[in-house]
Amino acid sequence: MRKIYAILIGIMFSNSFFGQHSTLTSNYLLNIFSINPAYAGQRRALDMTLFYRKQWLGATGTPQTASILGSMEIKPKNLAIGFQYDNDNIGFTNISSVKVAISYRVKIDRKRKIAFGIMPGYRRMFYDYRKLRTTTAGDGTFDINTPTVNSFISSAGAFYYSKKMYIGISSPELLNLNGNNPSVELNFIAGYIIKLSDQVVLKPSVLVRQLKNSPIQIDINTTAYFDEIIGVGLAYRNRDAIVAYFDWVLDSNKRFKVGYAYDYSIGAIRKFNSGSHEVMLNYFFGKLSHAPSPRFF
Repeated sequence: MRKIYAILIGIMFSNSFFGQHSTLTSNYLLNIFSINPAYAGQRRALDMTLFYRKQWLGATGTPQTASILGSMEIKPKNLAIGFQYDNDNIGFTNISSVKVAISYRVKIDRKRKIAFGIMPGYRRMFYDYRKLRTTTAGDGTFDINTPTVNSFISSAGAFYYSKKMYIGISSPELLNLNGNNPSVELNFIAGYIIKLSDQVVLKPSVLVRQLKNSPIQIDINTTAYFDEIIGVGLAYRNRDAIVAYFDWVLDSNKRFKVGYAYDYSIGAIRKFNSGSHEVMLNYFFGKLSHAPSPRFF
């Protein structure tokens, strides 16, 4: 019980710094669409991803997230659509959301393009009081029907890229129509491709998250790709975690890949958990050679 209390205190401590930030998983390292709707359709054909994350393993009631997302280009050319479904469970709170994205890509010149996207959606927050254990038997406060909060949300983003680099800016929640509009969160992401040899490619990247009245959160990442088959990376997330991750293309057509990420906590609750685990499955229904940057972003 003491361990559980320590975890809950740690969550509250963490929330005092990052409580208003949107949910962040390590999946964005493998699929930028998960944090920026402008990325929808960048691989042209249908691109589907399924992932699951269990945070702070070893304690009861800690966050776990399951998501499915996909996007594809449609006619007219340069227009794309996408969707994302998320389910988050934290203690006795369950949050489900479904969002639909639309993006449009503009050609700047032969090598550079920029895309703009919006992603409206619906969110349902449910408090399951049945999971609570009260100190007073028969406490009527928690015998009532569990409350549900419904809201309509909207996110937006822009994504500029060439074959060797990308820069993106997005906000996961520009609008919330339940009467409680949050402060606008901004996510800035950038990466660059460095070809070391015909077999090895290096991609340093960074993610910066900014929200009013909260410290800036920064991810610094480096990923190495070998023969465009295996990608291995390491990330540092200030005040939060060190992340090791990889993805592996399983078939000769380079359509199906799996990924895994492990977060080692370095924040206030590092003593009370054994880290966070995240797994990913991705399937691409097109020809990888048709994508603007087939393997690296």
